[in-house]
Amino acid sequence: MGRRLLIVMGFVLILAGHDARGQDQKAAGTTAQDSAAAPLPQSAPGEGVENGSDTTLRPAADAASTGSLSPGSEPATVESLPSAGTDPEPKQTPASPAGKQTKRLVPRSVDTEVMQAQGVPPAPTPVTASPAQGSPTPAEGSSDGPSFVLPSDRLPLGKQEVVLSVDVQAPANLIFNREATVKIIVKNNGSTDAQGVVVRDELPAGLTCISSQPEAQRVGDSHLSWRISTLPAGSERVIWLKVKPTKTDGALDHAATVTFRAGSKATSRVLRPRLKLEVVQTPTEDKVLKNKTAEFRIAVTNSGNGPARNVTVKAKLSPGLRHDTAERNEDNSFELPIQELGPGQREDLDPLTVEAIQGGAQSCTVTATSEDVDPDKESAEAIRYLDVVEPKLKMTLTGPDKRYTDTVAAYAITLENPGTAPARNVKVLATLGVSGRLVAIPPGAKYDTASRRLQWTISQIDPGEKPRPLTFEVRMGGISAYEIHVESRGDNVLPLKDRKITDVQGMPDVDLVVRERRRVVDVDGTTTFQIRLRNYGTKEATRLQVSAKLSNNFEVTDTAGGPEGVSYRKGDALMFPLIDRLGPGKEMTLGIKVKVTKPQPKIGTCRVFLLHDDLTEPLEDMAGVKVTESSRAATTGP
Repeated sequence: MGRRLLIVMGFVLILAGHDARGQDQKAAGTTAQDSAAAPLPQSAPGEGVENGSDTTLRPAADAASTGSLSPGSEPATVESLPSAGTDPEPKQTPASPAGKQTKRLVPRSVDTEVMQAQGVPPAPTPVTASPAQGSPTPAEGSSDGPSFVLPSDRLPLGKQEVVLSVDVQAPANLIFNREATVKIIVKNNGSTDAQGVVVRDELPAGLTCISSQPEAQRVGDSHLSWRISTLPAGSERVIWLKVKPTKTDGALDHAATVTFRAGSKATSRVLRPRLKLEVVQTPTEDKVLKNKTAEFRIAVTNSGNGPARNVTVKAKLSPGLRHDTAERNEDNSFELPIQELGPGQREDLDPLTVEAIQGGAQSCTVTATSEDVDPDKESAEAIRYLDVVEPKLKMTLTGPDKRYTDTVAAYAITLENPGTAPARNVKVLATLGVSGRLVAIPPGAKYDTASRRLQWTISQIDPGEKPRPLTFEVRMGGISAYEIHVESRGDNVLPLKDRKITDVQGMPDVDLVVRERRRVVDVDGTTTFQIRLRNYGTKEATRLQVSAKLSNNFEVTDTAGGPEGVSYRKGDALMFPLIDRLGPGKEMTLGIKVKVTKPQPKIGTCRVFLLHDDLTEPLEDMAGVKVTESSRAATTGP
């Protein structure tokens, strides 16, 4: 009957000259394997009919997808809902207990569990769709909510499959300001119950919800939500809505979204193998003579409750110990693999025999590792120490780090015995570099000019004896890195070597000479002061600054020589342009031309100063001329 009425109204509108458009309903089902799906595609609204004609409610072009909860929304719980295909007017069922309180899932949530009420619930205050105000808070089932993960005791073992569909069914055409029924069907086609199912309906603009069965939890002006705690496999729930359009033209897209949770679990047993090392040293004393042997007996036990696979026992010897049967490697270590150690199993290894080849504190570090065992130094690592008694030599070579050419550098070799036995027949050799020259042969030493080698021989150095210095001096040659090599040898001591490199640097030596062209000059006469710079050193001088101070009866008329630039006054000094560098053996000449302006002082002077990067105190030279008055000047005087 209703469909006939819509057809008749359509013909009336066509005859009246109005354009009426409608769109067919598209029911959509969403299959969800997880709780996050693509958003609903939006359809363009149709054009409405003017002058109060009815508008068409256009369903979403695609099925409503399952997705995460809207931020901040709280769904309402539905304990039971009518199944699909039942009469639009739900039958009367027993009413919910009066005064039943809302159950909050998380702090500050707004959704509540709503028990299905008997019959059609009382119509709430109509809600006109409009954009939601504010942002909803996280709720159970949302990807960012605190209770998104289900408790393990609620999850079954093995693979679980949840296939959830949602179908929004609405009339193809709605009459303006008249009630209509919309149905949302949620069905679980999977083999596992869907947990925390939440249905959300966002009313389009121009559509008002009069009532719903079961009653919806309203969030803002346009958001409705229903919570279905659990949707068993193979079952479905139907939500009925009574709506009324308040929009006079265009199409309305009525979209619903469903979210749910599903999970699976597996059970595993945790085993923890543990390795325990035992290392027994023979002899039990921690001292051994040099060139004698010591023995280590190693055993490893699995004290845990699980097998330890690919166990590796590694023994690392200090440099003063050597294995008597194996070849030495870079880190002086040896490994023994054990394929597997069961719980409580013990493995005794062959004794490890080592030879003490060096004096001092030595050690043997044994570790047991496995890919199945966490590292534990307390139980899986053992260190045994040996004190190898022997004479020792300590040698140091000291000398200057930097010297200039043709200067003397003093060097000293210091010997001492920090060992536990006398060092005998000690010989010390010092090889000098070719660019230096030995100043004098030191007492008690021999010098071979062909090999440029100094040699000392000391019969014995007792332990703890005062250090013995061996000194010598070398005159440096040209610019170079002067290198001295020293080595010492003795009975039952390790040979020692050392070297010292002295950076022999050149030194700029700039000479400053000032001369006058004329020694006697009349008033109003002119003369020139010549400034000569010459670098006699072995290194170039850099950033040379030349300045001059003249008597007050001299007037500078010109300057010459040096780099390009103009001389300038700085206080009472005449400053020449900065000279960037002056190489070894190079020379430069500058000139100052002056005019004598008055007879006093009788001796006119020109004082010249020089500074450069290697000269922190100014170098000074001076020249002077005798000032006289000409006969003409004398006769025309006062």
